Amino acid sequence: MLFTKGSHVQVETNRCLNQQHNGVECSHCVSHCPGQALILYNHQIFLDKEKCLGCGLCFSDCPTQVFGSQQWDETTIITEVKDQGARATQFFCGYHETPFLSKEEKEKGAVQIPTCLSSVSRGTWYELGLQTAVELRLDECHECPMKNCVDRMKLSVETAMEWLSASGHTPDFIYVDTAGKAQKKKKLQAVSSGLKITSRRDLFLSLVGRRQKAEPEITAKDSAAPEEMKVKKRGNYLPDWQKRLEDSYLNHFRQGGIPAFWPTIQMSTGCVNCGMCSRYCPTQALRITVEDKQCTHLFTSGHCLDCWMCMLSCPTQSITRDRHPITNPFEVKNIYKAPVAECNRCGAYTLVNEQNLCYWCEKQPTEVDLLSDVRKRLFEKKE
Repeated sequence: MLFTKGSHVQVETNRCLNQQHNGVECSHCVSHCPGQALILYNHQIFLDKEKCLGCGLCFSDCPTQVFGSQQWDETTIITEVKDQGARATQFFCGYHETPFLSKEEKEKGAVQIPTCLSSVSRGTWYELGLQTAVELRLDECHECPMKNCVDRMKLSVETAMEWLSASGHTPDFIYVDTAGKAQKKKKLQAVSSGLKITSRRDLFLSLVGRRQKAEPEITAKDSAAPEEMKVKKRGNYLPDWQKRLEDSYLNHFRQGGIPAFWPTIQMSTGCVNCGMCSRYCPTQALRITVEDKQCTHLFTSGHCLDCWMCMLSCPTQSITRDRHPITNPFEVKNIYKAPVAECNRCGAYTLVNEQNLCYWCEKQPTEVDLLSDVRKRLFEKKE
């Protein structure tokens, strides 16, 4: 298995929701890891490589793509299926001992990925379902040390099927729990896919575990550029598969499907336009714009991770979350609009009020109050 003992696995802890807000308490990766190789300590995720079974479940299970690898590229699976052009395609995991088709199935396509099938994201199953009928070979999973991953894989597949139905397509997925022995002929063997390999040299380097080309060192005069890049990337941790899903969903949408359930947000009149909800949103699904002295809260349901961070960060508890059927989840919707003015103290936009002070400046004590408090502390007689 490609990622056994944590080989080639990269962990970007800054993308973890627990790093963004202590109240999120996201534990997808820790609770579902079959090897118990992931540890959440002090709101930071750690990988115990010795315990890692190499299933790749964390790749698809993490909502913000904390886990990844330069060797893993699931878009190659989609490309391979398109190239085979079969009406139905069987998918084998990297542990499957007989990734072959029988003579009766030679008209089908066959793909073997170097990890557990649970590593494939919901968005990729959706894209594959648009191309072919999917047959998932689970006939050897009952003896696999990663058998607990099957339930998570099925959840991803069922979600993809729901999206296919919602976008007007008929999902065709089959779980093959038992299968006869296939004759091991080269022409019937599954094609390996899922690796980001462009040449024999890249293949050799990936096998021997050599590093990719080193990043250039940053000198003092260049130090401002990376910092600027960090600021631009901050707050947008939408996983790659979800970015692809938007294009695929919109390009293949057909009328007639039953809308799927997606996250929704409602703003109450208690909103003070403090900006905390949009600032904490990890994917910019919730954004605030100001034009002609009007603030508008914009929400894109298809970009929402359902992490509840906007609700947790709202100081006035003005956000209500739910899930509802939505025909076009990637349509940007106006969920709240109100007149604003510049705060008389800090200049930030705030809802129009008598003093025209933003939420934070209104709560902040005045200079007179601060001086009075200091005076009391300095000259107050001790009893």
